[in-house]
Amino acid sequence: MRQRWSALRDAKITEIDEGTSEIQRLVIARGETGLR
Repeated sequence: MRQRWSALRDAKITEIDEGTSEIQRLVIARGETGLR
């Protein structure tokens, strides 16, 4: 059970991290193109 919880927790952290990099990419792209 503990191993399973650890895997779920790691998956969530990865999901959050991927979401953050996606937002950063959008912000950078908007800055480059001048869109608001």
